[in-house]
Amino acid sequence: MERPEQLQQHRAEPHRVRPGTYTLVVTGSNGCTSTATAEVEQDTDVPGAQAAGGTITCSNECVMLTGTGNGSFAWSGPSNFNSTEQNPTVCAPGTYTLVVTGSNGCTSTATAEVEQDNDVPGAQAAGGTITCSNECVMLTGTGNGSFAWSGPSNFNSTEQNPTVCAPGTYTLVVTGSNGCTSTATAEVEQDNDVPGAQAAGGTITCSNECVMLTGTGNGSFAWSGPNNFNSTEQNPTVCAPGTYTPGGHRQQRLHQHRHR
Repeated sequence: MERPEQLQQHRAEPHRVRPGTYTLVVTGSNGCTSTATAEVEQDTDVPGAQAAGGTITCSNECVMLTGTGNGSFAWSGPSNFNSTEQNPTVCAPGTYTLVVTGSNGCTSTATAEVEQDNDVPGAQAAGGTITCSNECVMLTGTGNGSFAWSGPSNFNSTEQNPTVCAPGTYTLVVTGSNGCTSTATAEVEQDNDVPGAQAAGGTITCSNECVMLTGTGNGSFAWSGPNNFNSTEQNPTVCAPGTYTPGGHRQQRLHQHRHR
């Protein structure tokens, strides 16, 4: 009986063959022959992997990878990511690798990039001061995106530079195309302090035919009075009796005393 090592020696060693037609001739002990043929084909077609990623934004925190190819799928990527799905969803930026394995054992590889866009639109806002001469002011807003203002008395506006007539704090939210937002505030102050006009006249007499009006107040002066009198001096001199008004606020009457 042959030992195992002797049987091993009798086995035909496999060797690589090229594709094509192979012919077998078997010769019997009687010298007769029989012939047969065998076809060796070759299938080395790769499965043609293709991969695509996307961009993660503030409004889209995850994206779907898309893979194509004729076979099974195996994805790998950042943070030890692995998936056998054809189109897995990922939430981390980076490079993802797809290996497609065909039924013939051949593989094809492709990569997909997932980028991240979380830049804020950089909102800036400025207000102003409401006064007696300027009862409303324009808010100014800047930023790369759409605008949304809110403020006192349920104020809301989507204009970039709306006009407001109430003092207070106004909030601007700018939303970028990537869904990221940036916030800024603007103060609208109110200055309606009156300048405190005071006026004093005098008495015209035979010895003093003209007198000086005296005006005080924090601002510019505008007197008006009898005979279409007008003056922008603080302390003008007048020679007609009557009532003189500084700036249309506080009146001062000028008397006349004449003795015969």
